[in-house]
Amino acid sequence: MKRMICITALCWTILAAAACRQGTLEKSEERIRKAYPGATVLNDTAAFIAGLPTAGSSSFSKLAASAEYARYRSRIDAMWERYMRNNLEKTESWRRENIEAGHTTIFYPFSGPDILNALAFFPDAGEYIMMGLEPPGSVPEPLSLAPRKVQQGLAGVRNALRTLLLLNLFRTSEMQADLHEDSISNTTGIMMFFLARSGRQILDIRAITVPASVPGGDSAGVRGVEISFRKGVGSPVQRALYLSVDISDESLNNKPEFVAFMREKCAATTFMKSASYLLSYDNFETLRSLLLERSRRIIQDDTAIPYKYFDEKQWEMTFYGRYRVLEMFKGRFQADLDRAVRQRSTGPLPFACGYGFIPAKSNLMIAKRRDVQSKTGPRL
Repeated sequence: MKRMICITALCWTILAAAACRQGTLEKSEERIRKAYPGATVLNDTAAFIAGLPTAGSSSFSKLAASAEYARYRSRIDAMWERYMRNNLEKTESWRRENIEAGHTTIFYPFSGPDILNALAFFPDAGEYIMMGLEPPGSVPEPLSLAPRKVQQGLAGVRNALRTLLLLNLFRTSEMQADLHEDSISNTTGIMMFFLARSGRQILDIRAITVPASVPGGDSAGVRGVEISFRKGVGSPVQRALYLSVDISDESLNNKPEFVAFMREKCAATTFMKSASYLLSYDNFETLRSLLLERSRRIIQDDTAIPYKYFDEKQWEMTFYGRYRVLEMFKGRFQADLDRAVRQRSTGPLPFACGYGFIPAKSNLMIAKRRDVQSKTGPRL
């Protein structure tokens, strides 16, 4: 009898705890709905851009029923499926084995609208700071456009994605040709595409200026867009900031407050790929020095900070993949990096990264600042 009473009491305790959790979740979701009243429209728009099925109640149902949109969806589905199979799934599997969890802020210069790789390598970060030359654009409004403009915008999205979903990189020249601020195919629209296809729920999108204290029109203010999102119900809110800015020395000399912003944000983890070797040039010394001085961890391919700038007394280095340089970049060949990769690489990467184009010719390195190692706690 006593045993039955104990079991009954335990069952009631479990049920009460479950009810408490459910009540807490419901209250939390109510707060989310009140804080982000535009989320439904944003997610319907993102699903439409991403070629995902629309709900029957969606205001996009009529547009999505057209033959032109069906063809768009079919092409996007094929491109996405190939990318998932060849790259994204392999990247996520590799990341689980090789990149520690617990990242707070991901600093991703030279990213363009590539929130996709940021999420693949660091899915749980609280904040992503992204930068590119492309204007931020705004939330696309397909319902306000003529059908011809909608088709042109969707064609622009497909064209903008053709290289990334095939080779896992953006080409600046293609971005300049394919992204238009007043079209569906703008930077914000592409990021919405990636978030929707990655299963994220978009909560809010707003235009920003960094630093926020800079008056409008001041040359030091950097325009951008901030996107708040999460993995799903009950998940923490994350945010991505895309900033349209030239981060060469000449530009940064006129933006001291923005340099201070970067100094703060790059202090955790910096991620760089397909960076056009810009940080090997003298006119990118400000950013290069800032990253080497402040970042606790740098994860990059060979197109970012040259290997010669890493003092291995200060950095713990791990090499992955194989090193090669395209003919057009042969002047950027690093003999010391070539030796290090040949001698110390853990083996080929299973996914394409940087200008390798194929897994067998791609590389990454992880540099961890040695003084981050704590005797009383985990590595940051």
